[in-house]
Amino acid sequence: MSERKPRWWTRLLGVLIAVVLLAGAAEVALRLIVPDTIRSAARVGLGLTADHPVEVSLGGSALLNAFRGGVGDVTVTVPDAPLIEGVKADATVHAALVPFNPMAGEIRGASVSLRVDREQLGPVVNLVTQGVAQTGEVQDGSLVVGRSIDLFGQPVPLSAKLGVAVAGAGEIEIEPRGVTAAGLDLSADQLTQAAGGLLDPLLRPQVLCVRDQLPRGVELTGITLSSTGSATISADLAPGIVSDEQQRENGSCA
Repeated sequence: MSERKPRWWTRLLGVLIAVVLLAGAAEVALRLIVPDTIRSAARVGLGLTADHPVEVSLGGSALLNAFRGGVGDVTVTVPDAPLIEGVKADATVHAALVPFNPMAGEIRGASVSLRVDREQLGPVVNLVTQGVAQTGEVQDGSLVVGRSIDLFGQPVPLSAKLGVAVAGAGEIEIEPRGVTAAGLDLSADQLTQAAGGLLDPLLRPQVLCVRDQLPRGVELTGITLSSTGSATISADLAPGIVSDEQQRENGSCA
């Protein structure tokens, strides 16, 4: 009897099995290596200690995204990330695709969310009131700010409720929702006459430009005031936020 030759589909099946096994091994390797690389880069970029928690998750197939030239569906969460001196926020960054060499490629579908706890709201209050308010907290979806002013020769505590929203790229809309002067029944016009233009940021609707305080590659998309007393700032990131130095320079309100 002649020796039986393997059929073509048997050989093909063997090749497919080998490819699947190699792909599986590559997938595991990528998922083991990539998160550690991202964690290290995040800690270095933010000036964090080696033990600062950085959570990294990869969605979809790491191998298929590797064929696209990068890492896909990446979410990086950093609690207590330093923003400016003395201020920290819980930062979450997501990208649909990050090239293996971000310095030479473009990031796709990138966004960032910053949650600022009530204890860290000082700079946010300072920004939206142009330095007028001395105190601030989130109450019932509004930002309630306060300061003491001299009226009729006496210091009077003033409290103002403000609505805050993104009006456009690099602009914040401020909507006054009520002002209370302790022990006094005064209208906004009366307060303006008594305090001059000092209280205008608390009494008059306005749109503030903050482009000069943001990198050009960052576009504000939302500000959410939570019932827990925190504020969350959301923004989209330009594809060249890493590779293009100009995208990381502050914009202009001119």
